[in-house]
Amino acid sequence: MKLWRSSLLIFLAACQAPPEENTHTLYPDSGGPSVADMRAALRERPQDAEIRMQLANALIENGQYAAADSQAIYFAKDSGTLDKAFYIKALIALNGDDTTATIAHLSRAIEQAGNRSEYEAVMLNAELLMARRQAREAAAYFLLAQKLDSASAEARYGLGLAQEKLMDHRSAAVSYQLAVELDPAYSPAYLALGRLAELEKDLREAWRYYNLAAKADPTDAEAFFLRGKTFLQLGNKPAGIDDLTKALSFRKDHPAAKALLDSVKTSNFQ
Repeated sequence: MKLWRSSLLIFLAACQAPPEENTHTLYPDSGGPSVADMRAALRERPQDAEIRMQLANALIENGQYAAADSQAIYFAKDSGTLDKAFYIKALIALNGDDTTATIAHLSRAIEQAGNRSEYEAVMLNAELLMARRQAREAAAYFLLAQKLDSASAEARYGLGLAQEKLMDHRSAAVSYQLAVELDPAYSPAYLALGRLAELEKDLREAWRYYNLAAKADPTDAEAFFLRGKTFLQLGNKPAGIDDLTKALSFRKDHPAAKALLDSVKTSNFQ
């Protein structure tokens, strides 16, 4: 899974007004506004939270963390905008590679906003927790992300990963199935289902899911590697070699595919 980009996190956190209310164009320059531009705009509209959040984001991108934090202090004065203060502090921490503080600030922002939370922020927090092997805590955020975006295959997949880490394979399989129902082209969920089938020693079912993954994403090296390995395990050596070769054509630095292909060519595959 990807980690959500920090600039996207803060920018979207600012845009909570309905689309029809955002009719003004802040900055016509396609190159983007400068910090000076946004400061000038904020002087004209000091109550505009969107401008203030964009200013905070730009300040962070320019390494001006103290100035960005002053915008967080401004938002923290009002309980109605407190979540924005924590979003800013989270982005400062993220840019400083302080994962512990990032999680803490995001968690407080999400707790404050509840069902108004930004989907990107919730997903980022879940993925940071997963990277720290805190699957149980991550699962709660993936569940919230599903509520915020009921059409998100990635949130369902993330929940499945957390459930799998918690050894709840049955629930994980359900989550992965829901992910591909939402997005039939979401290949990571097919790969996960194939992995679960392999754990159950059902190679034909594993092959079926790896085949679906390869069809969903015809350039996915991992899908072709796993389908090729399963072909070999099922006794179809030519098809296995073909898939492993394709996997390496898509990703030359795939050591497992290379090692297995070399093993097959020297007849050492078991």
